[in-house]
Amino acid sequence: MLTWGMFSEILRNASWRVNYSLIESLRKNKVLYLAGLINGELRHTEEWRELSRRKRLQANALIEFADIAENLGIRYVVFKTFKLFPYVPDDVDILVLDNYIINDVISKLTKRGFKIRSKGTSEVTISKVAYKTFVDLDIHFKIAAGEYTYYPSNIVWQNKRRIVINGVKLNVVAWEDECIITMAHAVMKEFEVLASDILQFMLCKRKGYIIPERLERTGHLETYNIFSRIYKTIIQNNDALPYKIPLVEVALAYMHNIINRIRTERLRPVHELTSFPKARDVKRLVYRMV
Repeated sequence: MLTWGMFSEILRNASWRVNYSLIESLRKNKVLYLAGLINGELRHTEEWRELSRRKRLQANALIEFADIAENLGIRYVVFKTFKLFPYVPDDVDILVLDNYIINDVISKLTKRGFKIRSKGTSEVTISKVAYKTFVDLDIHFKIAAGEYTYYPSNIVWQNKRRIVINGVKLNVVAWEDECIITMAHAVMKEFEVLASDILQFMLCKRKGYIIPERLERTGHLETYNIFSRIYKTIIQNNDALPYKIPLVEVALAYMHNIINRIRTERLRPVHELTSFPKARDVKRLVYRMV
């Protein structure tokens, strides 16, 4: 079990007995890599070393993807992959706006050692194994939970920023959008909050990246309010992490987001929600609220 109090002490380099339970809790909360940079004992575990190898493989995979995308003239943005602290994601998420030529991208990636792991209507996952680890590239055609689009692609593209990795330029989501996506992903897709989400939220607020106008424009003002309430609860009660979000709060976030989208998209968000199997109980609550 991991609480925010425990994790805070680890961040202060307090002495903690390193065992499988602690390592697994840090891994589930996606903060093992960060904790290992602070705690030397964690850094010498095989679990941390594997993350370090994966981080290098993810960077190489992004460079390969960017090279192909540049040659094909594809519009793409990397999201949910970089944080405001040292971080190794489970997979690399890439939003591709020109999905009509995605088969060309996949074909070129397979020639470089990638293999298709899954292929759906809204995303494709391709994998590569090297350095005794693996990398998954999740290529998305929209930022969605199931079929429900919880963040607009056009805003992500308009606000993108450029970073350089090993001399290669990448399109990456703006911090102002990434901070909202972190909250929306936790509340509307995963239905849980991780230690990595809390740390990202704290740093977003500290750096001034949470913009009220952006929250309103994307339909996530209520998502922010919900996440803020949960954040305060976790900190005050020192609850175990990951923290399961009450379905009533999830439904409230969906209801407000749907109302915002209906203004310009009519019934599309309602149709998308009905196609989201994981949100069966959420759908019932949303309909009751409406």
